[in-house]
Amino acid sequence: MRRLPLFRSAIAGVAALLIAGCAAPGGPSADEPRTVAARSASEQRTGDQAHPQILAQFGGEVSDRALRDYVDGIGRRLAAASEQPDAKWTFTVLDSPVVNAFALPGGYVYVTRGLIALANDEAELAGVIGHEIGHVTAAHSAGRQERAGIAQIGILGATILGAVAGLSGDALNAIGQIGSTIGQGYVASYSRAQEFEADRLGVRYIARAGYDPLAQADFLANMQAETTLQARLAGGAYNPNRVDFFSTHPATAERVREAVAAAGVAAPADERRRGRQRFFAAIDGMIYGDSPAQGFVEGRRFSHPELRFTFTAPEGFRIQNSAAQITMAGPNGAGIVFSGDERQGQDAEGYIARIWAPGIARQTRTGQLQNFQRGRIGGLEAASALLPAETQQGVRILRLTAIRDGNRIWRFMGVQPQGQDRLGLVMDQAAASFAKLSQREAAALTPLRIAIHEVRAGETPASLARRMAFDDDREARFRVLNGLGPRQEGLRTGRKVKLVVR
Repeated sequence: MRRLPLFRSAIAGVAALLIAGCAAPGGPSADEPRTVAARSASEQRTGDQAHPQILAQFGGEVSDRALRDYVDGIGRRLAAASEQPDAKWTFTVLDSPVVNAFALPGGYVYVTRGLIALANDEAELAGVIGHEIGHVTAAHSAGRQERAGIAQIGILGATILGAVAGLSGDALNAIGQIGSTIGQGYVASYSRAQEFEADRLGVRYIARAGYDPLAQADFLANMQAETTLQARLAGGAYNPNRVDFFSTHPATAERVREAVAAAGVAAPADERRRGRQRFFAAIDGMIYGDSPAQGFVEGRRFSHPELRFTFTAPEGFRIQNSAAQITMAGPNGAGIVFSGDERQGQDAEGYIARIWAPGIARQTRTGQLQNFQRGRIGGLEAASALLPAETQQGVRILRLTAIRDGNRIWRFMGVQPQGQDRLGLVMDQAAASFAKLSQREAAALTPLRIAIHEVRAGETPASLARRMAFDDDREARFRVLNGLGPRQEGLRTGRKVKLVVR
């Protein structure tokens, strides 16, 4: 959840884009990948128009100029080795802890801060960027633009909040799916053959640029360990609908090795082709996980140090933070969406009655506002009401709470299945817990960061893991973060490793 402007029409615009994701049946082609030397004007226009909306949806660019320049340099080195060396290229590091990378028509390539943190050298990062460049030079996105669609529109429920900003009525059908669509993103699939083409092209580019072409295979193997760890920490199996690298890239290390063989490039073991020292110097001190501009999730509590507020999700609800809003998924398909709006001269009751509810009613059939209540929450003027709304899954009760904070309105929307009134009352606890943070409380909220450490004699994964700023599974997190197997005991003295510290 970013700093201002809050929750505008960016989501609606993104729904019109073709974002380069990766999945679907088919088979790899043995033919030489086909590329285009020049882009069409319409392809370039699509990317140019989409780029600012992507920034809004995914939290914008990282503020670290040195990191941005570092990634841009890698991208330009690879682009120069491609079939479009003189075309317009834009390489962006998104300020998101989610692990992902994708591309848009027009030479727009994106990697997240979360993905960079899980790479272990420059060559691994270059392998990911090279793969995305391959999608652009092969015109995969442009060729699929008319027939590809959006697999899922954003994070459920939140779409109804966007009704005020003009979201389509179809988007509102997601309301009944809040329990199952949390975390799903904007993804259009490539065929497996196209994925293999991008593999081969990426291998071609990183080899030409002087990197070890097997680096991407190493990255994917480490990413598999990461997804397994996160699934275990979440207490369940890996969710393929999660917005991360594997949900959009059904890639395997074996497939990349196959691409290396098919491309016929040499892959000597040469430390100079990995760029490990340059990479570690670039990421030392980089924010890990949530940033202050997005707010911090700690268990069931969400706190935003820049906007200076906090609230707690009810027991049994899980918080998902994003650039557009915060969602809380609960039992029985229930959920809560938190966002904000700026409306000059509107009190909380008037906002619900004259702006919020009418905006929803313009997008889907609704009943009459019910149970209007006025009061104060966290010392601020507040109002709440119930609004029945029709969805593809039947009628849902929307529990609307507006809290006035100066010229800003904070909004909690609970999505309650009919007949679950007791659950609805539990959902109201989130809004009731809303409170402003003092300047001192806000200043005390600091992000986690990557720290590069040089291994000393006698240090082991177990001893170094004790320095990780986590409450649980420190050693498992340390091993995955550094690409170590579960049974590797020794570490070479002088080797550099990543720690996550406060």
